[in-house]
Amino acid sequence: MVYLVIFLFIVFILIILPIKIKFHYEFTDSSKYKVTITYLFGLIKREIDSTRKEKKENKNKKDLSNFKKIDAYELLRYFIDKGKIKKLYLKTYIGLNDPFLLGIIVGVIWSIISIVFGFILRDKTIDEIKDKDVLVHPCFNQDIFQMFFLCIIKVSLVYIIVVYIRFLKKRKGGDIFARTSHRRLNENYNG
Repeated sequence: MVYLVIFLFIVFILIILPIKIKFHYEFTDSSKYKVTITYLFGLIKREIDSTRKEKKENKNKKDLSNFKKIDAYELLRYFIDKGKIKKLYLKTYIGLNDPFLLGIIVGVIWSIISIVFGFILRDKTIDEIKDKDVLVHPCFNQDIFQMFFLCIIKVSLVYIIVVYIRFLKKRKGGDIFARTSHRRLNENYNG
């Protein structure tokens, strides 16, 4: 009985501990990204890097056309609402030879950034994020486009499990307008 209580206490603590997810995206000459997931304060660490070539030995490749399309907006919304954004950096350097056109493009980029952040952080305020830096820097008399993005999110394992269960429910369920195979016109005997 004591071992069961200790085991349940350890499982409860492991579920409550946060997972730290770090997204890093860089666009200079080519696009590079890196996703780092750490758990148990760095004891368990998994990295997904676009610059590292991983061996793909999938002899039994599954066809992706068998999977149903899932609207992941609700799942992403739940994940962002339950997580805490610890760090948010977005630095964009853009340059053109024409200063008039550069001013217009910088204004358009600022409006796009504000729309995207408003969409993502719908229920949160930007003041809740302690470490943030959003910058669009115009570079005159040179043609350049560089973007650096870094976001660190901490979320509890419980919420990831809930999102995964909701994902499985949506994937297994049928379409909205699906009907059973033996349905008749006079199912309710109305004629």
